[in-house]
Amino acid sequence: MKTELLAPAGSVEGLKAVIAAGADAVYIGGTRFGARAYADNPGEDALLDAIDYAHLRGVKVYMTVNTLLKENEIKELPAYLAPYVEQGLDAVLVQDMGVLRVLRRTFPSLPLHASTQMAVTGPAGASFLKDQGIVRVVPARELSLRELKTIHDESGLEVEAFVHGALCFCYSGMCLFSSMLGGRSGNRGRCAQPCRLPYRLLSGDRQASGELLSLRDLNTIEILPDLIEAGVSSLKIEGRMKQPEYAAGVVSVYRKYLDLALTDPKGYRVDPADAEILRTLFSRTGFTDGYLEPKRGKNMMTEGSRELTRKEEAKRNGLYEKIRAAYMATEDAVPLTGEAEVYPGKAARLVLSAAGKEMTVELTGDEVMKAEKAGLTAGRIREQLAKTGGSGFYFKELVVKTDGQAFVPMGTLNAMRRQALSKIREAMLAPYRREANADPGTEPAEKVPERSPEDRPWRIAALVSEKDQLKEALLSPDTDTVIAESSLLYSEGSAKAVREAAAFIDRCREAGKRAEIALPYVVREREGKALFEAAGQLAEKGLSAFLVRNLESLAKLCQAGFASLVRPDAYLYTMNSEAIAFFRELGVTGNTVPWELNRGEILHRDNAGSRIFVYGRTPLMVTAQCLRKNASGCTKKPGYVMLTDRKGVHFPVKCDCSFRTNIICNSERLMLFGEADTLKRAGLREAVLLFTDEDAGGTKAALALAGDILKRGMTPEIRGKYTKGHFNRGVE
Repeated sequence: MKTELLAPAGSVEGLKAVIAAGADAVYIGGTRFGARAYADNPGEDALLDAIDYAHLRGVKVYMTVNTLLKENEIKELPAYLAPYVEQGLDAVLVQDMGVLRVLRRTFPSLPLHASTQMAVTGPAGASFLKDQGIVRVVPARELSLRELKTIHDESGLEVEAFVHGALCFCYSGMCLFSSMLGGRSGNRGRCAQPCRLPYRLLSGDRQASGELLSLRDLNTIEILPDLIEAGVSSLKIEGRMKQPEYAAGVVSVYRKYLDLALTDPKGYRVDPADAEILRTLFSRTGFTDGYLEPKRGKNMMTEGSRELTRKEEAKRNGLYEKIRAAYMATEDAVPLTGEAEVYPGKAARLVLSAAGKEMTVELTGDEVMKAEKAGLTAGRIREQLAKTGGSGFYFKELVVKTDGQAFVPMGTLNAMRRQALSKIREAMLAPYRREANADPGTEPAEKVPERSPEDRPWRIAALVSEKDQLKEALLSPDTDTVIAESSLLYSEGSAKAVREAAAFIDRCREAGKRAEIALPYVVREREGKALFEAAGQLAEKGLSAFLVRNLESLAKLCQAGFASLVRPDAYLYTMNSEAIAFFRELGVTGNTVPWELNRGEILHRDNAGSRIFVYGRTPLMVTAQCLRKNASGCTKKPGYVMLTDRKGVHFPVKCDCSFRTNIICNSERLMLFGEADTLKRAGLREAVLLFTDEDAGGTKAALALAGDILKRGMTPEIRGKYTKGHFNRGVE
């Protein structure tokens, strides 16, 4: 596949601008289900016309359905997408496994792309998605060039990578910050971008302040040959929320240098004037090449926000004017070649061909009369036939054959032109059309049998990350399952991790508890490797399950034949029944209720085999950046630092050195003990308590309170400041 330049289109105007600027493909959202809900997304008729507009110019259109869908929404998805599929939509980007399941069943010929919202971090996850019908993957933006190449080489999938534009501080799809703070979910396309706000960080006795979560914009113009060498087949520009002038300007520069990289990689050099164009279009205090090169850290962060000076604003406005004149003032018409034959006594004939394509149509008109006086000249006939204004076509070449004695009314020539243009248009679009059945059909998944409420007492699981927490969980008479964070087992290095895991299982068995291990939030090349390799050994030892938080872990275990050991975490989203069915069909054990569902949605959910978090600090962000290192330098010791927002709200940040991540935790602990009756009516019987920065006393008290309320039906006073998360409000 030739390397593709993929451009953002936040509107139909934007789509036309980036096509004129040189895009090979565009990605755009409709009125629903896209990750940019606040873009100027076109309605159905406008988007259908836009798909045709792009196809007539040889440009592909990918539609974004890269959000998590609720139950009522996923039922409406097939009918919503059917017109676009019939029109010839080239692919759909997805995040939700339920969406993947529905589209695979409903539109089997429709190519599906895995959004970066799936947080694909390795070849196992990519290969797993390939088995599920995905043809292209957009990996996590935190990956290096080497990791991208490994995914391409080992999975055989097309790899699409972001090359320019805004970067998220968090692994995409693993961010609940905007959601928990204001109800605007990034998983639902409504991110309020809290990462762009100012914060203070307290790390030991050192403090830092500023836009501590705000990354510079990505710019890879200098390393395009390296991206191509890494097997990246689609170069993706971010910017559906930005102005069309910005998108068109960036596309024009990348078009120039992608062509150069493909034709003369050895002579590849970027003109400083073009680099300046990119800076003028938009620069958040400079650029970064992101994580593509093996480095990260403070050099990727912004240096504070500021307003443009008058001179800078004038410079940008002037550049925007040039872009509008070059790419937006007139529509990018489609070139045709034509040949007309107009001879007296013969039927008029007009043949049109799409320039550069093997596609020709022929139109035959009425018999041509002989002129009584002077006949039409070839020039006059050509002038009339070439009046293609408003049709979206123009004649690159039009040959007219006549003897100068023919007479044809101008209206007849106009009608021939219109009919021929309509015919060539239909011929050019016909290969894209497909029949689409909007009925998703039914693939009932086998449900876990549900026992009556009185037969199903509450089970309590304690997810612990510190040794003191583990000790209290093992001592607690109310704890049925102890889940150990992998970082707890890796505290002395990977060489001892399996031994520590085995010892943990032994301690759980001696205490009469089930043992589970929570795998890392992010798994790339080495994270959790020892545990994956020892999965069979640990299962024989008595391990009940692995708590799995990402596709890479899921894929590794499923591919090794240990699907039954997988217990999906809330980050393996099951927002709808189709997603629940997807995981059940893999043979995995149950699921975890997603963080963003509210009371009513949980009550109407199929909760057979589900567990729910009822206590603890919700993980708001999982990031490859280390806040402590950026602010005060690396100590190479795990622990917590404190992030404070402009309102004085404190967010503990766990520096997980074992797995190269920071986890930003919610300021208030979740507390759903008081909702036990509602959860019980929903069919839930397994409650998970998430322990992060609690000491031994806090851990013991929370477990005892959970036992009193859930197991003994008591109603003690719940003291302290807590949150119910999304239980009452949910998300849009």
